[in-house]
Amino acid sequence: MITKGFTFADLFAGVGGMRIAFERVGGRCVLTSEIDEKALATYFLNFPETIDHKLVKDVLKLSTKDFSLDPGELDVMVAGFPCQPYSLAGLRLGLQDDRGGEIFTALLRLLRTVKPKSFLLENVKGIRSHDDGNTFTYMLEQLTKCGYTLRHETLNSMTHANVPQNRERVFIVGFRDSSQAASFEFPKRKKLTKTIHDCLEPNEVGEEFYYDGKYPASREISSAVKSRDTIYQWRRHYVRENKSNACPTLTANMGSGGHNVPLVRDQKGVRKLTPRETANFQGFPKSFKLPKVANSHLYHQFGNSVTVPLIERIAKQMAIALESGK
Repeated sequence: MITKGFTFADLFAGVGGMRIAFERVGGRCVLTSEIDEKALATYFLNFPETIDHKLVKDVLKLSTKDFSLDPGELDVMVAGFPCQPYSLAGLRLGLQDDRGGEIFTALLRLLRTVKPKSFLLENVKGIRSHDDGNTFTYMLEQLTKCGYTLRHETLNSMTHANVPQNRERVFIVGFRDSSQAASFEFPKRKKLTKTIHDCLEPNEVGEEFYYDGKYPASREISSAVKSRDTIYQWRRHYVRENKSNACPTLTANMGSGGHNVPLVRDQKGVRKLTPRETANFQGFPKSFKLPKVANSHLYHQFGNSVTVPLIERIAKQMAIALESGK
């Protein structure tokens, strides 16, 4: 815990994974921005005080007055901004995509006007290779022009957070003070000691999660999903076995449209992960509350979220670097 404390703004907040991580190391959230109403329902359930403090849903409409701090006073701006334009699974239009271009331009505007002392951006690994690396190079150039010294790295939840999910993400950290940037270090590799069983429900779950006999592909799925120590995926037309002894990358479309559905075999049969289990594979605390909404919404929310313990390790290093410059 960093006892001095610091302020942060939670942009593209989702269900609050970034917020949990930064609060754990002494951060105080001063602004929340999230446009998805269903994600906000989950966020409000777990952070009810957000209703009383500053909430601006659309990042494109944010301005300096919304931060309730003078330019240069905010310690950290956090933004796990939408990945669809840069994902290998998306349209890969990058900054030519309306969402990608407008959102990144808005982030640059906020960095120039709000002038946070530091920032953390998170996105999919594919952002590095988009357009032969030109998109990522351009983004780094523009972020540097905003007055920041940058550090960036690709980290995996499985290798850097002791969370059994194979999830690679790109992290960009920037500091206005170059000496703070020099003192910042991304977290080192951490041995994976947890298994999928640390995240799976220990008892039988609801009937609605089981595949046996319910779908045309049930027989094929039941035949392919053999081990109780492995998570499989239904990939529209075939079952994929994940040999890493970890959960494959959770996605926003898991459980919908018959694609990317994580499958397990338990004492009763073959089933998909429950929403609580997807939260567990993202490292959310057991105390995190799930609203009574359709499971498809919860799958979407946790697939879009971040791995909390990994963000916590990065947040701790940022807090140390900020403190070093005082």
